[in-house]
Amino acid sequence: MKLLATLALITLLACAPHGKDRRHQGWYGLRWVEQPSPNGPSHRADPQDRTRFFPVCSFDQHRPATFQDRRSRLREGDVIAYWMKQKEASRAVTRGEVSKAGYGMLSHGHLAIVVQDPRHPNKLHLFSSQSFKGPNIDEDIDTLADHSWDAFRLDKWQRINKPRFHEFIELATTKAGNWRGYDFTGMFGLWNDGIEPTHPDEIGSDYICSTIVVAALHYAGLKLDAVNRDGVLDLISPKQVISSRGCIVPLPEVELEMVKYKREDS
Repeated sequence: MKLLATLALITLLACAPHGKDRRHQGWYGLRWVEQPSPNGPSHRADPQDRTRFFPVCSFDQHRPATFQDRRSRLREGDVIAYWMKQKEASRAVTRGEVSKAGYGMLSHGHLAIVVQDPRHPNKLHLFSSQSFKGPNIDEDIDTLADHSWDAFRLDKWQRINKPRFHEFIELATTKAGNWRGYDFTGMFGLWNDGIEPTHPDEIGSDYICSTIVVAALHYAGLKLDAVNRDGVLDLISPKQVISSRGCIVPLPEVELEMVKYKREDS
C-alpha cells in the first residue's frame, strides 16, 4: 500500500544525509508512487483526443535575474510544479514546516494552475489548495519569484471548455474558505473525493493541490491518467499530474449554474 510505504520511508529516510545541494528528485523508494495509471482513459481514446503536458520553462529562485523572462512566458492553463533543493527541503522540515514535507519526499512539493483574475482579466493568478486554507486564487503570478518551479502546458488547451473551467474555480473557492477546504485524507493517500465532477453539485469542498487541478480540468472536459484506483489508496502527487497523459471527453448538457464569473475591472 502506498500509505504504508510512505510512512515507513519517512521513518527510515527523514534524517538521511544529502550530498551536494542540488535539485531534489524525490526519494528513490517513492518514485513508483508518482506514476500515472498505466491503463488510464487516454489509452482508450481516439488519437486526435489524446493530450499531454509539455514543459514551457523553469525558474530557480536563486537566479532571480531570470524571473521576468520566465514570468512573461506564462498564460492561463499553465500548470506550475514547485520544487526545492535538497538542503532547503531538509531545513524546512527540521524547522517544523509540515507543509514543506512533500518537497523532501517527492520531486515536486506543490501544484497550481494559472488562471485569469475574474475581476481583472489581464492579470494572472494561481489557483490551488493549501493546508488549513483550501481552494483559492489569492496569489498572483508575481509570488512565483519566491519559489523554484517548472511550468507545463497542455498541448490541446484550446479544446478545454473555458466557461466550465472558470465555473469550477468560482464554485470550489466559494465552498472552501476555511481549514475544512483541504483534503487531509487525500494528503495521506487514503481516498480522494470530487476529482471527476461533471455537475456543479459534484464539485467538492476539499482538495489537495494536485487533485484540485485534476478536478478542474475534468470538469472542463479533460480526463487525466493521473488517477489510480478511482482515487482510493492513491497519493496523487504533482508529478503524477504533470507526467500524465489524458483525453478530451464529451461534456454533459448542463447549463452553467454559478454566480456569473465577472471579467470586469472593479
